[in-house]
Amino acid sequence: MRVMRRGMVGLAVVAGFGFTATVAVADGTRIADADYYELPSIWRGLYGGVNVGHANADGGNGFIGGAQLGYNWQASQIVYGVEGDISLTDAHAIDWLASVRGRLGYLVQPRLLVYGTAGLGLVNGNGTDAGFVYGLGVEGKINPTMSARLEYLSFNNDTRHGDVGVLRAGLDIKLAP
Repeated sequence: MRVMRRGMVGLAVVAGFGFTATVAVADGTRIADADYYELPSIWRGLYGGVNVGHANADGGNGFIGGAQLGYNWQASQIVYGVEGDISLTDAHAIDWLASVRGRLGYLVQPRLLVYGTAGLGLVNGNGTDAGFVYGLGVEGKINPTMSARLEYLSFNNDTRHGDVGVLRAGLDIKLAP
């Protein structure tokens, strides 16, 4: 539980730095007679990637690693999409976790996204439980086709597995516009 709290505090600090940053003029084109910048659509499209991190389930901790696939749309500084993932873990009697989630984020800079996510989560270990999963994340573009992320997810299952917290880092590659 202590690791999850530290992860959430770290994520809040990173998000706070992002919100205090100003939009970088070099990454956007100024629109004549407007008070905003046109943002490049580097966030829109199909992407896939890998992730590694830490899972905490019923007091048992463990390593987690997996893959994700998703699609984003962009409307000015708002990025929204859908993502599915599956991860293997050795955390307390759990074999794997999976989710299908919606994502909604805000570009605090053209290359820095802060987002929330929620959807259906599956937890497997001596049977599969379905429940609600939600979380927060921050993602930064390394270049127009690659991004790195840090996110926290909470899988809420009322049956045999209890709540599962996941703190993970990931790397995504844009597969198609």
